[in-house]
Amino acid sequence: MFARLVLYAGFKSPTISLSLNNFKIVRLKHKQMADQSNNQKQLGRIIYTAPEQMVGLVKMIKRLSISTTFISAGLQPFLYPKLIATGSTFAMGFATVTCAGIFVSPLILNWFTKRYVIQLHYDDQQKQFTAKRLNLINRPVTLTYKAQDVQIPDSLGIFTTYTVGTKKQPLFIDPNLVVDLEVYKTMLGFDKPIDLKREHLFEEMRKLKNEQKIR
Repeated sequence: MFARLVLYAGFKSPTISLSLNNFKIVRLKHKQMADQSNNQKQLGRIIYTAPEQMVGLVKMIKRLSISTTFISAGLQPFLYPKLIATGSTFAMGFATVTCAGIFVSPLILNWFTKRYVIQLHYDDQQKQFTAKRLNLINRPVTLTYKAQDVQIPDSLGIFTTYTVGTKKQPLFIDPNLVVDLEVYKTMLGFDKPIDLKREHLFEEMRKLKNEQKIR
């Protein structure tokens, strides 16, 4: 009788175990959503969100670049001994240059794509902006700044709408997707006395966006 009770106490129904696992997963998801919501409140309201298709494309290209680098690194121990055995200087040099390019390409790609702002927040109390971007491994990172830290370059470069800070970190957003243009103008300094250069650049950005839509 005692043995039966022990067996019964130690027995776990598969249905109950599955239900408990599902409950844990749901609870974890709710916790993650709550943490994300609290984080959003701390950063302020969202005034810009990049298109999901573009964000997905950027992530896919970076994943492809990093995976190609790992595959190339895994082939090196097998490839180089065969090239050394051939004794061809040209083959060795070509392989070295090719491998160096493959290893450097994710860093170059990240140098361009880290300018792409996937979400822009504005804190009305602190009067500060927080730009979310993707790092080398597609993890979101934040950059916090104020309107006085923003500069508009004399000429618009690739993936550059404005720069931030003394290091002039370039950032890119699509003005047509900004939901609060007044805050956006404040960030760029258009609420200050009229600066013909700034107004010209702003109109130039508008024209470029309209031309792209027409095409």
